[in-house]
Amino acid sequence: MKIQRDYTQPFFREPKRHPLRNMIIAVLLGLLLGLAILWQWEAVQGVVQSFSASPPAPTPLPSELATRASVLFLAGNISGAEELLAQAVAERPNNIAYLYEHGRLLIELGRYNEAHDHGAAITELNARDARGFALKATALTWQGQASVAIPIALSGLELNPRFTPLYATLARAYVDTQRWADGLEAGERGLSIDDSDADLIRAYAYAMQSVGSYNDAENYLQRAIQLRPTYLPIHFELGGLYLARDDDQSAIDIYNRILSLEPRNARAMLRLCLAYRKVGEFARALGFCQDSVEYQPADAEAQFQLGLLHYRERQFEASRDAFQQCLRYDDGFYDLSCRYRLGLSHYYTGACTLGWSLLRDSLDLAQAAGDSATVGNILQGLDAIESDPACVDEAAAPVTIQH
Repeated sequence: MKIQRDYTQPFFREPKRHPLRNMIIAVLLGLLLGLAILWQWEAVQGVVQSFSASPPAPTPLPSELATRASVLFLAGNISGAEELLAQAVAERPNNIAYLYEHGRLLIELGRYNEAHDHGAAITELNARDARGFALKATALTWQGQASVAIPIALSGLELNPRFTPLYATLARAYVDTQRWADGLEAGERGLSIDDSDADLIRAYAYAMQSVGSYNDAENYLQRAIQLRPTYLPIHFELGGLYLARDDDQSAIDIYNRILSLEPRNARAMLRLCLAYRKVGEFARALGFCQDSVEYQPADAEAQFQLGLLHYRERQFEASRDAFQQCLRYDDGFYDLSCRYRLGLSHYYTGACTLGWSLLRDSLDLAQAAGDSATVGNILQGLDAIESDPACVDEAAAPVTIQH
């Protein structure tokens, strides 16, 4: 019998659909999948993170750190260069090259004890390496111990008579011990070996200033700046030379150039404050002093200069605050200058008792120092408090003038 097919229907018929049953199956499958994920959640999370997380950055080699530090140093970023070299030293503590370069940067940042320790470490590693002597002698010179630094630098030259950083250190150390001719000779000997060493040229200019050769010193500092245009210490020394010669506008130009290289340099702002005050532009001076303490509030000199400007304008509350900060951060240099002016500021703001106490303390300090001009200023302040009806009960103790 022949079966006749109906070609209007599909050959394989689909089963009849039951929507509710399919929905129940989907829900059950979803629950099973959820339970499986919860059961193996840590494993699943690790897989996902392995796909999404970035691969760990490779740790740079010490040589790479040193190279990057050199680039930053040449660009004038001493702090950044120091951080990179510190990492290189941490990874290779017995590498003399890293120790020496890091020590030089520590000296630039005023961390002299650490630099001296680096020099001592180099000497322990190799007693005949002149770099250890150079670090120790330079750190001592900048710490004000030039007389101790000189024999150390000379010992280094016995090991390597052509190592010019030792001549740079000797030039400064001799000047600081008032051996001016020896300072000039040390600079000249070093320059005969390498006349393109900016640090040595800077030190030789320092020696030339000590004997009054200001024009020659200026020329050498300009030459050092040409060799290292982003090295700010040379700019500061040239600015200081201009101020000493009363070439105030040239000094202002130099400090503005520093700010163009490093806009937040608080020291340059302070020097501009001093320069503008010197030429009588007190409003501009005040602005730069305020900027300086904003960026570096712990600078006692900046707080002192700010206090002087406020005091001049009879802004005694502001001068009181500045002199108080000066005393807070001072290491002894500004103690008397800030203390008695703080006493006067307190008196003018109505705090007679505190002003009297500070002036009495300052009088003892001034008399012990033999500072007759300051003694006179303090006595005037004490007399003012004694004669002021608002302070009638304040001057209880008599004033004794020591001779």
